[in-house]
Amino acid sequence: MNGPFKAVSDRICLTRIINAADAIPATGAPRKTKSMLIVLVALAVVSSLVAEMAYGYFTERYEVNWVRPALAEHAAIVRAQGRLRAKNEVRI
Repeated sequence: MNGPFKAVSDRICLTRIINAADAIPATGAPRKTKSMLIVLVALAVVSSLVAEMAYGYFTERYEVNWVRPALAEHAAIVRAQGRLRAKNEVRI
């Protein structure tokens, strides 16, 4: 039962046979790895800076949205007091 299966599976090879010399070239691998490492570190630094700027922007925006209702309430109180003073006081 395993004989026919083995015969068919030996003919169909899904993976290529890779020679050890082809897998890791001695001249090109370190330079490519070092440049890729530099690119990855630069990408990490840039993404960190973008995330920091976005965090600062949204934090500041949240603080402004939180303060605005208090400022609007204060402005309404000052306007109401101004109207009351205008009605009670005689202007020259």
